[in-house]
Amino acid sequence: MADSDAGKKGTGEVMIGGPFSHQEIGASLLPREGQNLTQIERDKLWRIFQQIGYFWDDLHSSAKDSANLKSTWLEFIEAKTTCEPTYVAEYSNAASVVDELIELYGEKKAFALLFQNNGIPKNPPRPPLTRLEHAKKYVVDEFIRVNVVASGFKSFGGKNYSGYLGGSRYNLKPRVRVE
Repeated sequence: MADSDAGKKGTGEVMIGGPFSHQEIGASLLPREGQNLTQIERDKLWRIFQQIGYFWDDLHSSAKDSANLKSTWLEFIEAKTTCEPTYVAEYSNAASVVDELIELYGEKKAFALLFQNNGIPKNPPRPPLTRLEHAKKYVVDEFIRVNVVASGFKSFGGKNYSGYLGGSRYNLKPRVRVE
């Protein structure tokens, strides 16, 4: 791919990032190849998770931080890196992609672009093929889901949803809270 075409994927938008982020890789999960996550990579992944909470301002605790979710997040990371298929290589890749984005755009803008204006098609007709697309699909999007499941739903004002605290909508018992 020529430098002038870097990041273009036929959508009219240009993907964010640089040469590392635009590097084409296979469509399937990246192979682990015997490595484990380093503490530095875990710290970088935690930073991504924290930025999700800051970006959507769904941290309604007094600390305004994701720290109260860290144990849930660590359990998630442990499960995703110790059971097959392992996400170790995907997590390592995402840490490196975010490093490149921060170097190019600065921290605040890098995360804003990654979360919303990244140039990746919303519903691509194909699996992710670049390092940036892998980082977004297999790491960022999953971290967003963990955030919502762990506390985001409640933080966004969710109450009495029939699958959250009240149980199934087909449940014959009364809901937990009646409002």
